[in-house]
Amino acid sequence: MKNILLIGLGGTIACFSSEEGLVPKYSPEYLLSQESKILKIAKIKTTRLMVRTIVYPRDWIKIAKFIAKSVNNFDGFVITMGTDTLAYTSSMLSFMLLGIDKPVIITGAMIPIEQKNSDAKKNLADSVVAACEPIAGVYVVFNGKLIKGCRASKVNGNSLAAFESINFPHLAEIDNGKINYRQQLKKNENKKLVLDLKINTSVITVKLNPQLQKNFFKQVLDYKAFVIEGYGDGNISDNLITVIVDLIKDKKIVVIASQCPYGRLDHKYKGGYLAIKSGSISSKDMTKESALTKLMWCMGRTRNLEKIKELMYKNICGEIS
Repeated sequence: MKNILLIGLGGTIACFSSEEGLVPKYSPEYLLSQESKILKIAKIKTTRLMVRTIVYPRDWIKIAKFIAKSVNNFDGFVITMGTDTLAYTSSMLSFMLLGIDKPVIITGAMIPIEQKNSDAKKNLADSVVAACEPIAGVYVVFNGKLIKGCRASKVNGNSLAAFESINFPHLAEIDNGKINYRQQLKKNENKKLVLDLKINTSVITVKLNPQLQKNFFKQVLDYKAFVIEGYGDGNISDNLITVIVDLIKDKKIVVIASQCPYGRLDHKYKGGYLAIKSGSISSKDMTKESALTKLMWCMGRTRNLEKIKELMYKNICGEIS
Protein backbone atom coordinates (compact mmCIF):
# COMPACT_ATOMS: atom_id res chain seq x y z
CA MET A 1 0.00 0.00 0.00
CA LYS A 2 1.12 3.54 -0.76
CA ASN A 3 2.02 5.96 2.02
CA ILE A 4 -0.08 9.12 1.78
CA LEU A 5 0.05 12.28 3.88
CA LEU A 6 -3.31 13.97 4.47
CA ILE A 7 -2.88 17.68 5.21
CA GLY A 8 -5.85 19.50 6.74
CA LEU A 9 -6.31 23.24 6.27
CA GLY A 10 -9.94 23.58 7.37
CA GLY A 11 -12.64 24.64 4.94
CA THR A 12 -16.25 23.55 4.44
CA ILE A 13 -15.25 19.88 4.39
CA ALA A 14 -14.25 20.21 8.07
CA CYS A 15 -17.02 22.57 9.19
CA PHE A 16 -19.79 22.21 11.72
CA SER A 17 -22.99 24.23 11.90
CA SER A 18 -23.06 27.00 14.50
CA GLU A 19 -25.47 29.84 15.26
CA GLU A 20 -23.13 32.10 13.28
CA GLY A 21 -22.92 29.83 10.24
CA LEU A 22 -20.41 27.17 9.23
CA VAL A 23 -17.19 27.08 11.26
CA PRO A 24 -14.18 24.84 10.49
CA LYS A 25 -13.51 22.43 13.34
CA TYR A 26 -12.93 18.80 12.40
CA SER A 27 -9.45 17.31 12.19
CA PRO A 28 -8.11 15.24 9.28
CA GLU A 29 -8.32 12.19 11.56
CA TYR A 30 -12.04 12.84 12.03
CA LEU A 31 -12.56 13.16 8.27
CA LEU A 32 -10.93 9.75 7.76
CA SER A 33 -13.02 8.20 10.50
CA GLN A 34 -16.20 9.06 8.59
CA GLU A 35 -15.24 6.90 5.59
CA SER A 36 -13.58 3.69 6.72
CA LYS A 37 -13.02 2.34 3.19
CA ILE A 38 -10.39 5.03 2.60
CA LEU A 39 -8.04 3.23 5.00
CA LYS A 40 -8.18 0.21 2.68
CA ILE A 41 -6.81 2.30 -0.20
CA ALA A 42 -3.57 3.45 1.40
CA LYS A 43 -1.61 3.93 4.60
CA ILE A 44 -2.49 7.46 5.63
CA LYS A 45 -0.75 9.77 8.05
CA THR A 46 -2.42 13.04 8.96
CA THR A 47 -1.43 16.54 9.98
CA ARG A 48 -3.31 19.80 10.41
CA LEU A 49 -1.50 22.97 9.32
CA MET A 50 -4.35 25.42 9.93
CA VAL A 51 -8.07 25.66 10.64
CA ARG A 52 -9.79 28.30 8.53
CA THR A 53 -11.93 28.72 5.43
CA ILE A 54 -9.64 31.11 3.52
CA VAL A 55 -6.00 30.36 2.61
CA TYR A 56 -3.70 33.37 2.20
CA PRO A 57 -0.39 33.95 0.35
CA ARG A 58 1.62 33.42 3.55
CA ASP A 59 -0.10 30.03 3.84
CA TRP A 60 0.97 29.00 0.33
CA ILE A 61 4.58 29.38 1.42
CA LYS A 62 3.97 27.34 4.57
CA ILE A 63 2.23 24.55 2.64
CA ALA A 64 4.89 24.36 -0.08
CA LYS A 65 7.69 24.27 2.51
CA PHE A 66 5.96 21.50 4.42
CA ILE A 67 5.43 19.34 1.33
CA ALA A 68 9.01 19.85 0.14
CA LYS A 69 10.27 18.83 3.58
CA SER A 70 8.11 15.69 3.54
CA VAL A 71 8.41 14.72 -0.13
CA ASN A 72 10.82 11.83 0.39
CA ASN A 73 8.72 10.26 3.14
CA PHE A 74 5.47 9.77 1.23
CA ASP A 75 4.20 8.50 -2.12
CA GLY A 76 1.62 11.24 -2.43
CA PHE A 77 -0.17 14.08 -0.68
CA VAL A 78 -3.81 15.05 -0.19
CA ILE A 79 -4.75 18.55 0.96
CA THR A 80 -8.24 19.31 2.25
CA MET A 81 -9.26 22.97 2.32
CA GLY A 82 -11.95 25.56 1.66
CA THR A 83 -13.23 25.81 -1.90
CA ASP A 84 -13.22 29.64 -2.13
CA THR A 85 -9.43 29.88 -2.40
CA LEU A 86 -8.77 26.33 -3.57
CA ALA A 87 -8.03 27.23 -7.21
CA TYR A 88 -5.69 30.06 -6.18
CA THR A 89 -3.86 27.60 -3.93
CA SER A 90 -3.61 24.87 -6.56
CA SER A 91 -2.30 27.42 -9.08
CA MET A 92 0.35 28.87 -6.79
CA LEU A 93 1.53 25.48 -5.54
CA SER A 94 1.92 24.44 -9.19
CA PHE A 95 4.54 27.20 -9.55
CA MET A 96 6.11 26.78 -6.12
CA LEU A 97 6.55 22.99 -6.42
CA LEU A 98 7.88 22.81 -9.97
CA GLY A 99 9.34 19.41 -10.81
CA ILE A 100 7.84 17.55 -7.84
CA ASP A 101 7.77 13.85 -8.69
CA LYS A 102 4.83 12.95 -6.44
CA PRO A 103 1.11 13.70 -6.79
CA VAL A 104 -0.21 16.61 -4.71
CA ILE A 105 -4.02 16.36 -4.70
CA ILE A 106 -6.14 19.25 -3.45
CA THR A 107 -9.80 18.78 -2.57
CA GLY A 108 -12.62 20.03 -0.37
CA ALA A 109 -16.39 19.84 -0.24
CA MET A 110 -19.43 21.98 -0.89
CA ILE A 111 -21.33 20.39 1.99
CA PRO A 112 -19.75 19.73 5.43
CA ILE A 113 -18.88 16.14 6.22
CA GLU A 114 -21.25 16.20 9.22
CA GLN A 115 -24.27 16.42 6.90
CA LYS A 116 -25.85 13.32 5.35
CA ASN A 117 -25.80 14.58 1.76
CA SER A 118 -22.18 15.73 1.94
CA ASP A 119 -19.81 15.31 -0.99
CA ALA A 120 -16.87 15.22 1.44
CA LYS A 121 -16.50 11.44 1.66
CA LYS A 122 -16.46 10.93 -2.12
CA ASN A 123 -14.03 13.78 -2.75
CA LEU A 124 -11.70 12.57 -0.01
CA ALA A 125 -11.77 8.94 -1.16
CA ASP A 126 -11.26 9.96 -4.81
CA SER A 127 -8.33 12.16 -3.79
CA VAL A 128 -6.59 9.32 -1.97
CA VAL A 129 -7.07 7.13 -5.05
CA ALA A 130 -5.46 9.82 -7.20
CA ALA A 131 -2.62 10.33 -4.71
CA CYS A 132 -1.72 6.64 -5.09
CA GLU A 133 -1.39 6.93 -8.87
CA PRO A 134 1.99 7.09 -10.68
CA ILE A 135 1.51 10.74 -11.61
CA ALA A 136 3.37 13.88 -10.59
CA GLY A 137 2.43 17.49 -9.98
CA VAL A 138 -0.39 19.46 -8.43
CA TYR A 139 -4.00 18.48 -9.18
CA VAL A 140 -7.52 19.21 -8.03
CA VAL A 141 -9.94 16.34 -7.45
CA PHE A 142 -13.58 17.32 -7.17
CA ASN A 143 -16.89 15.70 -8.08
CA GLY A 144 -15.18 12.73 -9.71
CA LYS A 145 -12.81 14.76 -11.90
CA LEU A 146 -9.02 15.03 -11.91
CA ILE A 147 -8.04 18.56 -12.98
CA LYS A 148 -4.62 20.08 -13.57
CA GLY A 149 -3.98 22.40 -10.63
CA CYS A 150 -3.21 25.48 -12.71
CA ARG A 151 -6.33 24.98 -14.86
CA ALA A 152 -8.91 24.57 -12.09
CA SER A 153 -11.42 27.31 -11.40
CA LYS A 154 -14.47 27.51 -9.17
CA VAL A 155 -17.42 28.17 -11.46
CA ASN A 156 -20.43 27.37 -9.27
CA GLY A 157 -21.06 28.37 -5.67
CA ASN A 158 -23.92 25.93 -5.07
CA SER A 159 -23.38 22.81 -7.16
CA LEU A 160 -21.34 19.78 -6.16
CA ALA A 161 -19.71 20.22 -9.57
CA ALA A 162 -18.14 23.45 -8.34
CA PHE A 163 -14.87 23.21 -10.28
CA GLU A 164 -14.10 22.99 -13.96
CA SER A 165 -10.94 22.67 -16.00
CA ILE A 166 -10.70 25.91 -17.97
CA ASN A 167 -9.50 25.93 -21.60
CA PHE A 168 -7.96 22.50 -21.05
CA PRO A 169 -9.70 19.09 -20.75
CA HIS A 170 -9.92 17.50 -17.34
CA LEU A 171 -7.48 14.60 -17.10
CA ALA A 172 -9.51 11.72 -15.68
CA GLU A 173 -12.72 10.60 -14.02
CA ILE A 174 -12.76 8.70 -10.73
CA ASP A 175 -15.62 6.38 -9.86
CA ASN A 176 -15.88 3.69 -7.18
CA GLY A 177 -12.16 3.66 -6.54
CA LYS A 178 -11.18 3.42 -10.20
CA ILE A 179 -9.52 6.15 -12.20
CA ASN A 180 -10.15 6.39 -15.93
CA TYR A 181 -7.69 8.61 -17.75
CA ARG A 182 -8.76 10.70 -20.72
CA GLN A 183 -5.12 11.16 -21.68
CA GLN A 184 -1.90 9.47 -20.68
CA LEU A 185 -0.02 11.18 -17.86
CA LYS A 186 3.64 10.37 -17.55
CA LYS A 187 6.15 11.19 -14.89
CA ASN A 188 9.29 12.93 -16.04
CA GLU A 189 11.91 10.95 -14.17
CA ASN A 190 14.57 13.57 -14.93
CA LYS A 191 12.72 16.33 -13.11
CA LYS A 192 13.67 17.37 -9.62
CA LEU A 193 11.69 19.46 -7.19
CA VAL A 194 12.58 23.13 -7.33
CA LEU A 195 11.07 24.74 -4.23
CA ASP A 196 10.49 28.34 -5.26
CA LEU A 197 8.83 30.47 -2.60
CA LYS A 198 9.67 33.97 -3.83
CA ILE A 199 6.45 35.85 -4.59
CA ASN A 200 5.42 39.49 -4.62
CA THR A 201 1.92 40.06 -3.29
CA SER A 202 1.67 43.70 -4.39
CA VAL A 203 -0.79 42.67 -7.10
CA ILE A 204 -4.48 43.57 -7.35
CA THR A 205 -7.23 42.29 -9.64
CA VAL A 206 -9.55 44.96 -11.05
CA LYS A 207 -12.79 43.84 -12.69
CA LEU A 208 -14.08 46.36 -15.21
CA ASN A 209 -17.70 47.50 -15.25
CA PRO A 210 -19.42 50.32 -17.16
CA GLN A 211 -19.37 52.76 -14.25
CA LEU A 212 -15.68 52.33 -13.31
CA GLN A 213 -13.91 55.68 -13.61
CA LYS A 214 -10.29 56.79 -13.86
CA ASN A 215 -10.27 58.07 -10.28
CA PHE A 216 -10.55 54.52 -8.96
CA PHE A 217 -6.98 53.73 -9.95
CA LYS A 218 -5.68 56.70 -7.96
CA GLN A 219 -6.80 54.85 -4.84
CA VAL A 220 -4.78 51.72 -5.60
CA LEU A 221 -1.50 53.15 -6.86
CA ASP A 222 0.37 51.58 -3.95
CA TYR A 223 0.15 48.27 -5.82
CA LYS A 224 3.02 47.41 -8.14
CA ALA A 225 1.00 45.28 -10.55
CA PHE A 226 -2.55 44.95 -11.86
CA VAL A 227 -4.57 42.15 -13.39
CA ILE A 228 -7.35 43.97 -15.22
CA GLU A 229 -10.31 41.78 -16.14
CA GLY A 230 -11.69 43.39 -19.28
CA TYR A 231 -14.74 42.48 -21.28
CA GLY A 232 -15.02 39.51 -23.66
CA ASP A 233 -11.79 39.33 -25.63
CA GLY A 234 -9.94 41.45 -23.08
CA ASN A 235 -11.58 44.65 -24.32
CA ILE A 236 -10.96 47.83 -22.33
CA SER A 237 -13.26 50.85 -21.97
CA ASP A 238 -12.12 53.84 -23.99
CA ASN A 239 -11.99 56.04 -20.87
CA LEU A 240 -9.45 53.71 -19.23
CA ILE A 241 -6.87 53.37 -22.02
CA THR A 242 -4.99 56.46 -20.87
CA VAL A 243 -5.03 55.12 -17.30
CA ILE A 244 -3.32 51.91 -18.42
CA VAL A 245 -0.76 53.87 -20.44
CA ASP A 246 -0.01 56.01 -17.37
CA LEU A 247 0.33 52.93 -15.15
CA ILE A 248 2.92 51.45 -17.49
CA LYS A 249 4.78 54.76 -17.70
CA ASP A 250 4.83 54.69 -13.90
CA LYS A 251 6.64 51.30 -14.06
CA LYS A 252 3.57 49.32 -13.03
CA ILE A 253 2.98 45.83 -14.46
CA VAL A 254 -0.41 45.41 -16.17
CA VAL A 255 -1.91 42.09 -17.26
CA ILE A 256 -5.06 42.18 -19.38
CA ALA A 257 -7.42 39.28 -18.69
CA SER A 258 -11.11 38.63 -19.34
CA GLN A 259 -14.15 38.30 -17.13
CA CYS A 260 -15.13 35.31 -19.28
CA PRO A 261 -13.64 32.07 -17.95
CA TYR A 262 -13.42 30.33 -21.32
CA GLY A 263 -11.59 31.28 -24.50
CA ARG A 264 -8.18 32.55 -25.56
CA LEU A 265 -7.63 36.30 -25.76
CA ASP A 266 -6.71 37.73 -29.16
CA HIS A 267 -7.46 41.39 -28.27
CA LYS A 268 -9.28 42.03 -31.56
CA TYR A 269 -11.02 45.20 -30.38
CA LYS A 270 -9.50 48.66 -30.18
CA GLY A 271 -9.46 48.91 -26.38
CA GLY A 272 -7.71 45.60 -25.82
CA TYR A 273 -5.38 46.11 -28.78
CA LEU A 274 -4.24 49.53 -27.53
CA ALA A 275 -3.74 48.17 -24.00
CA ILE A 276 -1.44 45.42 -25.26
CA LYS A 277 0.34 47.77 -27.67
CA SER A 278 1.05 50.16 -24.80
CA GLY A 279 3.01 47.47 -22.96
CA SER A 280 0.39 45.43 -21.13
CA ILE A 281 0.65 41.64 -20.96
CA SER A 282 -2.10 39.33 -22.22
CA SER A 283 -3.27 36.50 -19.96
CA LYS A 284 -3.95 34.43 -23.11
CA ASP A 285 -6.00 31.41 -21.98
CA MET A 286 -4.99 31.28 -18.32
CA THR A 287 -7.57 31.04 -15.56
CA LYS A 288 -8.10 34.16 -13.48
CA GLU A 289 -6.47 32.32 -10.59
CA SER A 290 -3.39 31.40 -12.58
CA ALA A 291 -3.06 34.90 -14.07
CA LEU A 292 -2.93 36.40 -10.57
CA THR A 293 -0.70 33.81 -8.91
CA LYS A 294 1.67 33.54 -11.87
CA LEU A 295 2.14 37.32 -11.89
CA MET A 296 2.97 37.22 -8.15
CA TRP A 297 5.43 34.40 -8.86
CA CYS A 298 7.03 36.20 -11.80
CA MET A 299 7.43 39.39 -9.80
CA GLY A 300 9.19 37.38 -7.12
CA ARG A 301 11.89 36.78 -9.72
CA THR A 302 12.29 40.18 -11.35
CA ARG A 303 10.80 43.68 -11.71
CA ASN A 304 12.05 44.02 -15.27
CA LEU A 305 9.00 44.36 -17.53
CA GLU A 306 10.50 42.51 -20.47
CA LYS A 307 11.61 39.59 -18.29
CA ILE A 308 8.18 39.43 -16.66
CA LYS A 309 6.57 39.42 -20.11
CA GLU A 310 8.85 36.59 -21.17
CA LEU A 311 7.92 34.55 -18.09
CA MET A 312 4.18 35.34 -18.35
CA TYR A 313 4.12 34.17 -21.97
CA LYS A 314 6.10 31.02 -21.18
CA ASN A 315 4.26 27.82 -20.32
CA ILE A 316 5.70 27.02 -16.89
CA CYS A 317 3.49 24.18 -15.61
CA GLY A 318 0.69 23.81 -18.15
CA GLU A 319 -1.13 27.03 -17.24
CA ILE A 320 -1.01 28.45 -20.77
CA SER A 321 -1.47 26.80 -24.15
